[in-house]
Amino acid sequence: MRSFGLILLLFSSQVFSENICPVNTDIPEDVRMDESYFNKESAETALKKLQGIISEQDNMYEWITIPNATKVIHGYILKRDAINSGKQQYLVDAFCSFYKSEGWFYD
Repeated sequence: MRSFGLILLLFSSQVFSENICPVNTDIPEDVRMDESYFNKESAETALKKLQGIISEQDNMYEWITIPNATKVIHGYILKRDAINSGKQQYLVDAFCSFYKSEGWFYD
């Protein structure tokens, strides 16, 4: 059973590391979010950061932390939905549109 969980974890990581959109080369490489960044681990980390800021337990942040964290969460949900749907075109288009216009970090 333990090995099944490991296989499932590896498989889900491979699925979400798969690129489903073209890279937007109009965004400078040093601020461009790699599509593989939109994964569950990154989204959960971003969510914990936001929860800490809201609860006032985390006072170590800059103005860019909140918009960057919300982009990661939003992008992860869009990509997850596109992949879990069997890559239905309208969901892939929704993620790719987001990725093209929002796939960069505030710096």
